[in-house]
Amino acid sequence: MRLIGVFLLTLVLLGGALEPLRAQPYNVEAGPIWNNMDAQNKCPGVCGGLGARWNGQWHTTVQGQMSVCSCEKHRRRGHEFEAGPIWNDADAQGKCPAVCGGQGRSWTGQWHTTVPGRMSVCACR
Repeated sequence: MRLIGVFLLTLVLLGGALEPLRAQPYNVEAGPIWNNMDAQNKCPGVCGGLGARWNGQWHTTVQGQMSVCSCEKHRRRGHEFEAGPIWNDADAQGKCPAVCGGQGRSWTGQWHTTVPGRMSVCACR
């Protein structure tokens, strides 16, 4: 019983220590966004152009004129950074330089899919 208590306490403390490592969202102006479907088309590119990913949130700041997309820096996997889905080499050539550049790095030319149809990573140096 005491061992379980120590284990649970360790998990709680470790979880608290890792909390600052989570990505903090920030808003990026995207021009007018008319609805959620429009946001789904615009926000991934707005955030991706900054080496970040869209977290699915957006809101209008000036009706009919300006909205913002909520972006988060890509989670780091060594020197690999998440890029959303990459469908082929041509798609990677369009996405990976911006993903790596947003992290202050350059793209190595390598990428791979981690979750088919949902997530790929770009290798950066």
